[in-house]
Amino acid sequence: MCTACESKWDENGDLDGMWQLTEWRDRTSGMVLKTNADSVYYCVQLKLIKFQNMAQQFYYLCYFTQTPDSLIIGKVTTWPTNEEKAFTELAPYGVPANGRFHIDALSRKHMRLSSDDAFLTFRKY
Repeated sequence: MCTACESKWDENGDLDGMWQLTEWRDRTSGMVLKTNADSVYYCVQLKLIKFQNMAQQFYYLCYFTQTPDSLIIGKVTTWPTNEEKAFTELAPYGVPANGRFHIDALSRKHMRLSSDDAFLTFRKY
């Protein structure tokens, strides 16, 4: 997935591509929970998002829905086992328990998502 992020498969506008998490900040305390040193990536292509930590041999693959101001994660499966998982499995990637993000900012190079608990900042990789 995401091998052809700049190809004809682009159907999500600026959202398409590989995103590196640069900062995950707790909404309440303001504490930084993760940075780019943690190697967390979101890769968006077609109607799928891949959540991956480059230090691990597996990843999560999810369908999603995008509205002008929201990103909603759907069914969660793992690779290579293809087992269905709960949203709680995505907590280490900053995904809230309900699978819903608000899109605070999105451009070709930068993205900022928020939930009830956190702010996540990304750069296009």
